[in-house]
Amino acid sequence: MIPILYTSLFVYTAAPNYSFMHNATAAQPVSYYDYIIIGGGTAGCPLAATLSQNASVLLLERGGSPYGNPNITNLGSFGAALSDLSSTSPSQRFISEDGVINSRARVLGGGSCLNAGFYTRAAPYYVREVGWDERLVNESYQWVEKVVAFEPPMRQWQSAVRDGLVEVGVLPYNGFTYDHMYGTKIGGTIFDQNGQRHTAADLLEYANPSGLTLLLHASVHKVLFRIKGKARPVAHGVVFRDATGAKHRAYLKNGPKNEIIVSAGALGSPQLLMLSG
Repeated sequence: MIPILYTSLFVYTAAPNYSFMHNATAAQPVSYYDYIIIGGGTAGCPLAATLSQNASVLLLERGGSPYGNPNITNLGSFGAALSDLSSTSPSQRFISEDGVINSRARVLGGGSCLNAGFYTRAAPYYVREVGWDERLVNESYQWVEKVVAFEPPMRQWQSAVRDGLVEVGVLPYNGFTYDHMYGTKIGGTIFDQNGQRHTAADLLEYANPSGLTLLLHASVHKVLFRIKGKARPVAHGVVFRDATGAKHRAYLKNGPKNEIIVSAGALGSPQLLMLSG
C-alpha cells in the first residue's frame, strides 16, 4: 500500500472568509454555549462544523490560522514548519523520555497542517471493532473527501516503485483508491493538483456561521467540574487565556445534551484532564 506524494509549483493561498473566526483577545470574559470543543484539529474542526448546524458551538484553538503561511500551505515548503522553532511556529517540538524528537501541532487544522499529506480511509474491520455505524462512516468519507482528498499525479520514479512492488509479489494491485486494503495501491493525498495543502480547517466551510464561534490563540488551562451532589464529576465550563494572558470563562447552557468535548490531541487531551483534577 503506497500513498504517493508529489511535487509542484509554489502557490499562495488566501484565508477563507470565516466570519466566525476571531482572536481570543476579542472574547467576552464570560460566555455560554451548547457545546464547547477544546482543540481545532482533525477531530475538532469537522465536529464543530457539524454541531453548529443545530446548536451554538465554541471552538477553542491554542494556535493560529494556517492560511497565508506558505510553510503549511505549499508542498514545495513541506517540512519547513517542523523545523520552525519560534514561539509562533505551527509545530511545537518536544523530546520524549527515551530521547525521540517529535512535534505537536499548534495551529488550526492540527496535524493535517504538518504531516506528509497521505490520505486513506480506515479499514472496515476497525470501524466494526470500535462499534461505529458503517453507513454513517461511509457518508462522512464523502463529506470529507469533497474538500481535502485528491488523486496524485504519478511521476516516473513513483511508477517504477509501483511496478517494482507488483513484480515482487505485493498483490493485488488495486490502482488508485482511498480504501485501506492489502496489496499495492496509489493512495490519496491532501495536496491538490497545484501543490496546495488542504487541512481539517477547510472543513469549517461546512459550518453554520451563526452557530459557531472559533477563537484562535486560546489556551485552555482547566475544565471546570461540578462535584457537589453528583455521583461523578460533571464538566460544565472551561477557563482559557488569550495571547495577552487575560483569563476568560466559557460555560455550558443548561440543555440536557450539552457537552464539553476534549479533542486536544493524544498528548494535549490527557494533559488538560490531569491539570483539571
